[in-house]
Amino acid sequence: MSLRTLVRDYPQRAIALATESHVLIFKHARALQGNASANVPATRCWVEFDAVGAVDLSGFRPFRSQGVYGTLGLININVDVFLCLITKATTVACLRPREEIQRILAVEFVCLNKDDYDQDFGDDLGQYDPFDLPADPYSSTKHEGMDYKDSTVQHPCSALKQVLGAGTFYYSVEFDLTNRLQSRAAEESAFDQDNLDESFLWNYYMIGPLVQFRSHLGPDDKKTLDSSHILTSAIRGFVSSVTISALSSPVKVSETKLPSTLTLISRVSCRRAGTRFNSRGLDDGGNVANFVESELVYYFSNGLCFSYAQIRGSVPVFWEQAPGLLPQQQKIQITRSSGATQPAFNKHFEDLELKYGTIHVLNLLSMSKLGENELTARYNYHIRHCSQNRYVEGIENPDHAMLQVSQFDFHAETKGPGGYETASMVRHMISSSAEGFSFFLCHESIKSPQKATHRRPSIILQQEGVFRTNCLDCLDRTNLIQTIISQMALESFFRQHGASNLSDFWMRHSIVWADNGDALSKIYAGTGALKSSFTRHGKMSLAGAIADARKSATRLYMNNFADKARQAVVDTLLGRLVDQSPVQLYDPINDYVNSELEKCTSRFLTTMDISIWVGTFNLNGKNRGASEDLTPWLFPGINAAKRRFDIVAVGFQEIVDLSPNQILSTDPARRQEWEQAVLQTLNARMETPGIDDYVLLRSGQLVGAALMVFVKSSHLSMIKNVEGGQV
Repeated sequence: MSLRTLVRDYPQRAIALATESHVLIFKHARALQGNASANVPATRCWVEFDAVGAVDLSGFRPFRSQGVYGTLGLININVDVFLCLITKATTVACLRPREEIQRILAVEFVCLNKDDYDQDFGDDLGQYDPFDLPADPYSSTKHEGMDYKDSTVQHPCSALKQVLGAGTFYYSVEFDLTNRLQSRAAEESAFDQDNLDESFLWNYYMIGPLVQFRSHLGPDDKKTLDSSHILTSAIRGFVSSVTISALSSPVKVSETKLPSTLTLISRVSCRRAGTRFNSRGLDDGGNVANFVESELVYYFSNGLCFSYAQIRGSVPVFWEQAPGLLPQQQKIQITRSSGATQPAFNKHFEDLELKYGTIHVLNLLSMSKLGENELTARYNYHIRHCSQNRYVEGIENPDHAMLQVSQFDFHAETKGPGGYETASMVRHMISSSAEGFSFFLCHESIKSPQKATHRRPSIILQQEGVFRTNCLDCLDRTNLIQTIISQMALESFFRQHGASNLSDFWMRHSIVWADNGDALSKIYAGTGALKSSFTRHGKMSLAGAIADARKSATRLYMNNFADKARQAVVDTLLGRLVDQSPVQLYDPINDYVNSELEKCTSRFLTTMDISIWVGTFNLNGKNRGASEDLTPWLFPGINAAKRRFDIVAVGFQEIVDLSPNQILSTDPARRQEWEQAVLQTLNARMETPGIDDYVLLRSGQLVGAALMVFVKSSHLSMIKNVEGGQV
């Protein structure tokens, strides 16, 4: 069902989204600020939801000649407030009956506080008749917007429109697309703020104010708003369905001869989102770059439904990699010490265990390639010290640990004459976990399929664990291995149901996974996935090798010249810019409560004074001094030895000789030597060694200049967003 977009210019500009029975009205709250407190932000919005007959719509006129299909929310750009509308979409998948998924192909941003960016729809649009609404259902392709009145005016949301309309965002008005099948209940609202997985909800920053508005509605109004499909929740990633005829289906359904449906959904996390070289590794919240949950759903017409989930994500340590013009020469830099990394590493796997159960890490990094082997060594160190690396019920068996790990050097294993086909050897390494994890299986009986039905699923099996696969980018190698894991899960399901006639099915399965790899790679790296020719056809052809070379060259260009702008758009969409604040709803009662709470701030907040020691030293390029006693420098004064600084920042000049070789390729060995010397001196002055030790938070070096920051380990949980850069 499409929505009618209406606009009123006087006495105050307002935008309305109308169904046949109800209307949601948006107004900029600037004109209402006189009734609010003096500190009400200018980016406030007034929202009203009511029946069409209860609202005076006589002053409204149609804003678009075609309907829209929901809103992604509100966003402020500079001093203007915009409402994001879905104007074009296409149905790409049907997970189960009455669970369609749409891909967003175009959006428009309508300004609430001025008409400078309004679209020209001609002179034939008259006054709004509230009962003259189109009964246009969702078609396979929805309609697109029209040109602006003044083409010379650059729309401030043009970059956002381009990203949101690139075909990588998906939504459903019939079910919760942010959660996998095993995690969501049978009869939930498609938009329920209590159940949506915010880590995959890409429009959470924009839809947040409207979610808050919805929470203040009564039960009946809330249900009506949900059924209107005005509010939409969007994921980013890949969705595709393949219809398999009854004759080609590996599992024969005796009750019906209707086709079955194979659907792959990949949900990219928005928690540490970004482009290839701008988003690497871990953050302090335990989120990793390029984290993707991929769920394969196989639905049969008799109500039997198979689901299997697996995840990918960047190596969960703090590391960076700068782009460069030479392929394979981008240097990897680990930016935090092991002690400062472990808390965030633990949180990452604690969150995964809570959501998925047992975690089996499948690391595909090279054991010999410089940089990748360093990441692998650090990864293994943190796994050994991770709080999740324990056994179930005290059984000291690696197969029963909540966190398991397998190393599979993909490049070393596939460089022989067997090529990528030898990647199937990974099966033997993970077969035990694959069998133990099982898969999700349910069977549902549907009553009254012609009506708004009730699902009654019977849970047969639960998936008890998940494979977490990674390579460096978590794209090419990872997608190929995940295809194999997916095949293993399906084979286990087929063995239980006496499957046959598999050749055609496996071809379709490979194609959908190859398409998935291309889509995820375009989001993160700007091009399709490498090795997709093998994933798609089961062998690597000359044409596939040439295509990989072309993709590599394109990635080189994108990473060096386009990714910075792409990253800025993603940060804007997610509300991560420093000067960005979300649109707030006009709510006098809430404003009053907040103002009263602010008066009581001291009762709810705890403050702490911290001490910071900062010192610098010029080493004059000398290769000595690190073994000497640094106490007179780090702890000067009579009573200073008893002081415990919370943060210690140490700078060195001329830590290496300023020779041409060092300028071209700086050797970090001297800096690392001084890091250990300073750290040992700091911890040696402790009254109780081993308790609240100092840890190296971050260090960096630019030829002869080096900076090291040390903090007490007890403060790590309060430190966020540590960043560094070189010029």
